[in-house]
Amino acid sequence: MRSILLLLVSVVIAGCIVQPDEKSGDDKDRHKAKPLAIGKPESDAVDYSGGDRTDWKLLELQDTGTLTVDLIVDNPKSNVTLALYDRYGKQVARVAHRKDDEGTQTRLMSEVGVGKYFVMVQAQGEGDKTGYIVRASMR
Repeated sequence: MRSILLLLVSVVIAGCIVQPDEKSGDDKDRHKAKPLAIGKPESDAVDYSGGDRTDWKLLELQDTGTLTVDLIVDNPKSNVTLALYDRYGKQVARVAHRKDDEGTQTRLMSEVGVGKYFVMVQAQGEGDKTGYIVRASMR
């Protein structure tokens, strides 16, 4: 009887655990990334424990040059990764905002060409949760 009760409790607890991207919506997958216009800041949020770990943004670049992506987090005590991927899904650049970092802004810079690029914003672990603003610019 005791083992059945423990099994039942384990099943109930397992059913309550939210997977990291269970509630992320479509932008949890790179191929469903939301458009991000150059020069236009976009706000969003990530919440590892809340099931919204990952957000993807799509950049369609019309020129070559230096791409700068700024990430400003609302909660500086969150560990958040900012990464850039090419159209094939190969990581081009990556930076991280760590809870011990001073300030709320993280900057990623990379030389890019014409074409599609993807920006990923991702909470790194349990308890990492923040609203953020992401902005891309070219020069």
